[in-house]
Amino acid sequence: MFLRALALAVSACATVAAQTNVLTANYGNERSNANLHETVLTAANVKPVNFAKLGSFPVDGQIYAQPLYVNRLLISGRGIYNVVYTVTQHNSVYAYDSDSAAAPNLLWHVNLGPSVPVTAFGAGYTDVAPEIGILSTPVIDLQRNAIYVTAATFDKGSVVYRLHALDLLTGSEKCNGPAVISGAVTGTGVGGTTGGSIPFDPLWHVQRPGLLLANDAVYVAFGSHADAGPWHGWMVSYNASDLSQQTALFMASPNGWGGSIWQSGSGLAADSTGAVYAISGNGSYDGQTEFSESILRFNGDLSLKGWATPPNWSILAMDDYDLSAGPALIPGTHFIVAGDKYGQLYFIDGDALAPFASGQSGNAQIIQGVQWGGIFNLALWTTGNTTNIYVQQQGSSVIAYQIAGGGLSATPVGETAPTGAAIPYVGMAISANGSSAGSGILWETTGNRSDPAIPATLHAFDAGNLANEIWNSDMTGGADNVGMFAKFANPTVADGKVFVPTWSGTLTVYGLRNSERPKGRR
Repeated sequence: MFLRALALAVSACATVAAQTNVLTANYGNERSNANLHETVLTAANVKPVNFAKLGSFPVDGQIYAQPLYVNRLLISGRGIYNVVYTVTQHNSVYAYDSDSAAAPNLLWHVNLGPSVPVTAFGAGYTDVAPEIGILSTPVIDLQRNAIYVTAATFDKGSVVYRLHALDLLTGSEKCNGPAVISGAVTGTGVGGTTGGSIPFDPLWHVQRPGLLLANDAVYVAFGSHADAGPWHGWMVSYNASDLSQQTALFMASPNGWGGSIWQSGSGLAADSTGAVYAISGNGSYDGQTEFSESILRFNGDLSLKGWATPPNWSILAMDDYDLSAGPALIPGTHFIVAGDKYGQLYFIDGDALAPFASGQSGNAQIIQGVQWGGIFNLALWTTGNTTNIYVQQQGSSVIAYQIAGGGLSATPVGETAPTGAAIPYVGMAISANGSSAGSGILWETTGNRSDPAIPATLHAFDAGNLANEIWNSDMTGGADNVGMFAKFANPTVADGKVFVPTWSGTLTVYGLRNSERPKGRR
C-alpha cells in the first residue's frame, strides 16, 4: 500500500507543467518543504560561475514567513508578471515583480495596522523582537484571487488578531475581511472564568504556524509566547469566501494547560480527504479532553479524529522537549513525519492513528534522529519507492534518513560536512525535477539570529549526495551576502529563483547569472 501510494505520487508529479506556484507554507498542504517541479536549477548548474545573488527587495521589518510565488499573473493595465509576496513583522504585505531584483519593481504594498511591541507581552520576552505583526506564512487562493494573512495589531493598548483576505492584484480587502479572531470553549483550565468558560486571550498567544486553506476554509493556529501566562493550543477556521463566518474551533487543553500549536512556523497540514493535521507542545494530556504533546488528526470541522502521543510525553512536557517539527505528509499518502526537541523522529500511518501513551508504542516508529539540539525543521524528497528525510543536528551536519518498504530506518543514508548551524533554527527546502537524477538540491539557511553583524549563509547541497556542497553564499567573499539570518524561515525556490527571507529589511534573491527578464518582455 505504502509503495503503491509513493509510485502514484511520483507519477502525478511528472504530469505537472514546469512553471510553478508556491501558494502556501512548506510548498503545499502536505508540508514536505519540496518543490518537485523545478526544471531550471540543477546540481550541475548551481555553482559559483553560474549562480549568484541577483539583488534584493526592500521591506519595512523582519521577515519570519516563507515568501509565496505566483507565475504569470495578469495585472490590469500593467501586464503579466511573476509575483513574489512577502510579509513583515511591521504588518506590511508586499507584492514584487519577482524578475526585478536588480532594480526592484513594487507592484503594491499595504500595511495592516500598528504592530505589537514585545513589551506588551511582559519583560524578558525575546523569542520574537522587537515587534510582532505578521508572524506566520499567509496562504494564496487563486480561485478567489486572494491572499489570506493574519496580523497582530496593538489597538488602544490591547492585542488584537485579525484574519485578512487581500486581493492578489491590488492588496485591497475582500471576502468580508478582516475578521477579528475570537472564541471560547467550555472548561476548567487555566485562564477560565468562574462560569466555566475559557475565552481566547490574544495577549498570551502568538500565531506562528502557516495558514491552511482546505475544505473551503482558512485554518489558523495559535501557541504561547515562551510558555508564559495562561496559554493553550488553539485552532480556528473561517469560511474562505466570507471571513465573517467562523466555521470551527478547537482547544487542546480545556481542563488543563498548554498544548501550544506552534510547529516552528510550519503550516497545519491537510490531505486529499480534507483531514487536517497538527502537533501540540508542552502541557496536559489524558487522552480524553487534554491533548498536549500529541500528533493530532482532525476532520474538516476540527472534531478530533485520532491522535498519537509519545510514550515519554510527560518527560518531554516537563523538560520542554515538546513536538517541534512537522507534521509533514509523504506526498500522495497519509503517512506522517514529525520531530521533537529531544531529537526524535516520528513516522506514523495517519489512517491508523489511535491513542497511545506511557508504556505503549501504538503504530508509530520513533528513532533518535539527532543527538543534540532537537529537530525544528525537516524536508522530504520522494524518489521512486523511497522518501528521504533531511534534518539538521546542532553544531554539526544535515543528516538524511530513509523511509522504504513501509519503515523508517535508523541508519543515515547521507550526511553533509558541518554547516555551522550552532542552533538548528534553519530554513530548509528541496528543489528537484520530480525524481530525476542530479536535479535534487537541498537548500538550507544557517546563521546567528542574535547578531546582525554576522550574515546568514545560504547552502546548496546535492540532495542525492549530501557530502557534495555545490554552492554557498560565503564562497565569493561577500558578493552573495544574504543579510541577517531569519530563524525557521524557509527559502522559496521557484522557476529558477531562490527567495531568502532576512531580518535585514530585505528579501534576498538568487538565480542563474543574467536570468533577470528585461522590462516590457512579459
